[in-house]
Amino acid sequence: MFDITSFTLQDMTRCGAALRGLGDGAASMEATADRIVRFLDDHLRDSAGAKACALARLFITRRYRDLDADLQRHAQRLLGAMPEDTGLLCQTLLATVGAQPGWNDRRRSTYYKTLPLTPEVIEQNPMYLQFAETFGVILDRSVTPDPQLIADLEQTSYNVFHVPDALGSPYIPDQEHFVIPCGIRSVLGFFGMLPSGQIYSVVIFTRVAIPRAIVTYLKSLAFHVKLAILPFDEIAVFADTPIAAPDDQRRQMAQLRSEVGGLRQLVEVQEQVVIEQAQHLSALLDERRRQAEQLAATNSDLERQIAENERLRQQAAERAILEERNRLARDLHDSVTQSLYSLTLFAEASQRLLSGGSGERAAAYLGRIGETAQQTLKEMRLLVYELRPLALERTGLVGALQQRLEAVEGRAGVAARLRVEGAIALAPAAEEGLYHIAQEALNNALKHAHAQTVEIRLTATDAHLRLTVEDDGQGFNPHQERGGGMGLVSMHERAAGLGATLDIASVPGTGTQVRLELQHAQQG
Repeated sequence: MFDITSFTLQDMTRCGAALRGLGDGAASMEATADRIVRFLDDHLRDSAGAKACALARLFITRRYRDLDADLQRHAQRLLGAMPEDTGLLCQTLLATVGAQPGWNDRRRSTYYKTLPLTPEVIEQNPMYLQFAETFGVILDRSVTPDPQLIADLEQTSYNVFHVPDALGSPYIPDQEHFVIPCGIRSVLGFFGMLPSGQIYSVVIFTRVAIPRAIVTYLKSLAFHVKLAILPFDEIAVFADTPIAAPDDQRRQMAQLRSEVGGLRQLVEVQEQVVIEQAQHLSALLDERRRQAEQLAATNSDLERQIAENERLRQQAAERAILEERNRLARDLHDSVTQSLYSLTLFAEASQRLLSGGSGERAAAYLGRIGETAQQTLKEMRLLVYELRPLALERTGLVGALQQRLEAVEGRAGVAARLRVEGAIALAPAAEEGLYHIAQEALNNALKHAHAQTVEIRLTATDAHLRLTVEDDGQGFNPHQERGGGMGLVSMHERAAGLGATLDIASVPGTGTQVRLELQHAQQG
C-alpha cells in the first residue's frame, strides 16, 4: 500500500516495479491495462489507510478504422456522421475501475468509451487537450500547454499531469454530476507514447488532495506502465480481437528500441529524483545544522542568563539578610536594649533607696522592674519567633497564624483566638502578603498597645476574602501615627501590592481593628 499524499522515493521504486510486472502472463494490452488500474485502485491509499481512488482509467489512442463496430457507432454518434478520414485518432477506454458499478466495465461507459480527437470533441475535454497537444496529436490547433497542469513541458515522450484542486477546475468540466457528488479532490495522470505512435494515458481521480511536491516521484510510473503494455502494441490490443502476428522484423526492432529507450528514460528519471532528493536532504541537513548552531548559541545565552540570574538572586538574598539583620538590630535597640537599660537604671535607683532607708519608694521601683522585665520577655519571644523558619509553606496561612498565636501571644499571657469561615484557597504570594500584614498587626498589639486579648478572623466567600485583626489595647490615632515606627506604612504597601484594600480603625483607649479585603479575582 502507498500513501498517495506523501509518495516517497521508496514508494516510487516499489510501485513502479509492481506495475512493470503486470504484463507478465497477460494475453492482451486490455488485460494488462485492467491489472494496472485495479492495482492502482487497491494500493493507492490516504494517510489513514483508506482507498484514495474514486475512479482509475487507462486509455489508448486508436484509429477509427481499427475500432470494432460498437466503438465506431459510438464515435459516429459523437461526430454526427462517419468521419471522412478513417485514420482519425480516437481516445479509447481500455480499462476502468471505480466506486460505482457502471465504472467497472469499459463497454458500459456512455461517453468516454471512445472519443474522436476532433477540435469539437476536444473542446469539451480541456485536460486531454493539454497532453494530446504535447505529442502533436491535434495538428490543426494551437494550444499553449499549462505549466500548472503538465509536470514537465520539456518532455515529448512521457509526462505527468496533475490537478491539485478538482473543485472548480476548468480542466474537469463535469463539476455538478461528478466532481461534487463523488467528492473528487485531485486528479493525477501519467501518459506516454508507444512505438506505433499511439498515446497511452492513465487517469486517477482521488478523494484526497495530492500535493504538487510528490508529482516528480510519479514520472517513472509512466515508463513502468509503458514497459508493461509495450509487448502488445499493434499486436493484441483488445482482449476480444484476434492476436496479430508481428508482420516484420522492423516492428520488433522498433519495440526493442522503444523498450531500451524507455529503460534509459526510466533511469534518467530515477537519477533526477535521486538528485533532487539528495539536494533536498542536503538542504535539510544544512537547515538542521543552522538550527543546531542557533540552539547552541541560545543555550550559551541562557547559561549566561542563568548565571547572571543566580548572581542577582544571591545578591538579593544577601541584601535581604542584611536588611533583616539591620531590622532586628533596630528592634533590639528600640525595645530590648532600651528595656534592659531601663532595668539597670531602676535596679541602681532601688539600691540607693534601700541604702538610704526609703523602702516604700524602692518597692515602687522594683515593681517597675517586674513590669519592664515582662514586656522585655514578650519582645524577646517575638524576636525569637521571627528568627525561626516560616511555617507558611508547611501549614498554609491558617496554620501559620495559629502557630504564631500559640508561640508568641499564648506564652506572653495574651488571650488569642483565630476564627475561620469558608475555604481559604490563595496563591502563595497572596498568603505571604496576608500573613505579614496580620503579623505586623499582632506585633503592634503586643509591643505598643499592650493588649490583653486579640482575635484574628478570616472570612472567605465566592466574591472576596476578609482578614480582620482586632485587639483591646490602648489604641492610637492612625492619622498621626501613620509615619511612625509601628509598621503601618509597610502594611499599606503590602496590601496595595496584593490589590487589596486596607483600613485601620483605632481610637486612643478603645483598641484597634485592622481590616483587609481581597477580591476573588485578585486571590491568584
